[in-house]
Amino acid sequence: MIGMNRSLAAHYADNGIRINLICPGLVATPMSERAQTDASIMGYIQSKQPLDGGRIGMPEDLDEAAAFLLSDAANFITGQVLSVDGGWGVSEGSFPESVPGHSPTDGCKTD
Repeated sequence: MIGMNRSLAAHYADNGIRINLICPGLVATPMSERAQTDASIMGYIQSKQPLDGGRIGMPEDLDEAAAFLLSDAANFITGQVLSVDGGWGVSEGSFPESVPGHSPTDGCKTD
């Protein structure tokens, strides 16, 4: 998606058409219902999306980002990726120790 976003932005820039991409974290939608009811996944989300108490994103969290990119305030922005992910992209994230079957070192090499 990121590569396609940049290609389209480059192709259409001469026509004054702006192409940008919003990358959300886990958001409460019908598609994410199973994740929302799984305690181990939600424990992971709390560590991976640390903003606002580690909650799952809501669709309205994306509204202002979309409105900004569509507005005249963004008239000199194209080919960009805006992460609206509650901190997902900048956090390490780990399963809490209290999640059965998972440990904070899952997947980590030890010497």
